[in-house]
Amino acid sequence: MQRIDTVLFDLDGTLVDSIRLIADTLVKTLKEYVPGRTFTSAEIELMIGPPLAVTFAKFRPEADVIQTMIERYRVIYKTDELNSISLYPGAAETLLALKRRGFRLGLVTSKFTESAMPSLRHFAIDRLFDVIIGLESVTRHKPHPEPVEKALSAFAHGEAVMVGDTESDLLAGKAAKILTCGVAWSFQHAALAALHPDFWIHDYAELITAIEQYNMREE
Repeated sequence: MQRIDTVLFDLDGTLVDSIRLIADTLVKTLKEYVPGRTFTSAEIELMIGPPLAVTFAKFRPEADVIQTMIERYRVIYKTDELNSISLYPGAAETLLALKRRGFRLGLVTSKFTESAMPSLRHFAIDRLFDVIIGLESVTRHKPHPEPVEKALSAFAHGEAVMVGDTESDLLAGKAAKILTCGVAWSFQHAALAALHPDFWIHDYAELITAIEQYNMREE
């Protein structure tokens, strides 16, 4: 049996605690371009994860307006980004430990790479990834397996695991026929649990242990 030698991560809500900023930015953007309509917290939560174009198309069908909304969202987000986000405890240390142990690391995000890089560079974790797959790299986004498969095609690998905080992360991993790991701090906790991920971590200190135990069992 193959050993895990590759770990893929989602970004927002998985490595970077940015969900509140994303939610607030969505609310501000929608207020400008979908006036007169209010959204519940539950409705906003459902918008977190898919690409912005997919979310905004549900409210404005015009392609030019959708693009304007995306640009406006980015302006609002960038204004508060580096002052409002943080890495989840142990994330950087775990990435570095995995890298030093020879694991291949990949980032699979529904953001454009250009939008993901500021936070990666801010926390000095960009250099730890062997491959970064952003929205511009694929034609179909998570939960389709294409982003995961494209990340894995960048290098030779054995078994791989996809770590994420949303249904789309785990579904993409499962569709790509790799292992999955849910994070217990996800706002989609119940939905993730229902997908029965192969691993379930409450903090990053548990991830390496889970991988080591799996690899020992497979020997």
